[in-house]
Amino acid sequence: MRIANVTRESAEHVLPGHPDKICDAAVDAIVEAVRRRDPAALCALEAACIFDSIVVTGRIAAEEEALAELDIEAIVRTAWADAGFGTDAAGLTWGPRPEDVKVDTRLCIGPFEPGERAHRHEADDQAICVGWASDDPATGHLPPAVHLARRIARRLHELRTEEGAGEIGPDGKVLVEIERDVLGWRPLHVTISLHHHEGSDWLLLRRVAERAVEESTGGMPTPEILLNPGGTFVSGGPDGDNGLSGKKLVADAYGAGVPIGGGAWSGKDLYKVDRLGGMLARELALRAVHAGLAREARVTLLYSPGSEAPERVEPVLDGVFVDPAEFLARLGDPPLGTYVTWLRYRDCAIPLPELALWGHQQPGTPWEVRPETR
Repeated sequence: MRIANVTRESAEHVLPGHPDKICDAAVDAIVEAVRRRDPAALCALEAACIFDSIVVTGRIAAEEEALAELDIEAIVRTAWADAGFGTDAAGLTWGPRPEDVKVDTRLCIGPFEPGERAHRHEADDQAICVGWASDDPATGHLPPAVHLARRIARRLHELRTEEGAGEIGPDGKVLVEIERDVLGWRPLHVTISLHHHEGSDWLLLRRVAERAVEESTGGMPTPEILLNPGGTFVSGGPDGDNGLSGKKLVADAYGAGVPIGGGAWSGKDLYKVDRLGGMLARELALRAVHAGLAREARVTLLYSPGSEAPERVEPVLDGVFVDPAEFLARLGDPPLGTYVTWLRYRDCAIPLPELALWGHQQPGTPWEVRPETR
């Protein structure tokens, strides 16, 4: 019998050694260090890297005590090492080594200007923020392709440590294609690019790739797996490409099938509406599916400079736009003010670099908690 409405969806994710993700993790590590000292600190950072150099730009405003002994260079080099660069357990060095990285800081850093902190509850920029959720807990309420790409990427990163020392480098990409119909979804194709050196064991690389896919698909039919279809991948990380924070917007959000607002999350404190609004939109979408209002929900929030809450809420439930006032009423009219939202989000226990690498939509974050468990 032919099943109608069969669709295909794709998504990608990258490993921590990808140059864009090095930059994301580096700026988020700085934000994390500052916010642990001053939760209301202002951080708006960007980074760019190539070869053994990284430039960090932007602004940090915080209490003087929070800025004392803030070693930006050490934080960045630690993020570089955490991405997998340096000497691995087999004694092989994957460069550029953290200790060789040149950190160029072009930062406006210091205390708040007089009266500035009093206006932190207002948006200091415009923003379009999109949140999406499905009612399927098996995929983390994410699009299946996005969920699978992240699972495979994370397992590859783990297997590099467990089995790939001396053979597999820190950089890599995962691209998945899945098929969906009314009965569910199944993986079709997985393309994996793994960083390696000229003498790496290709059988080991293949075994690691297959194991990561098989374990991540959880008993589903094994999809077609392509490993390094473009040939060798010996020049990885910032030696192979330049990196820039905020470049992986689609992968960070919900994949190519869901519109994105455009604001980057990494490098921003949890007060900045790019990040706060993106997480609030996700929270509202999750509340909608938990309340049984839809199988799939998309919520768009619009902020203007100086606004204390989203000026517009645009909910789309199962593909149909619904009246915002009715939508919010059915959710119990949750508070949407920037300040009250920040109060809920500021105690996020998962370090921001972890969210940068593996997705902001993770269990344990304040925006992912079901309302009845708050």
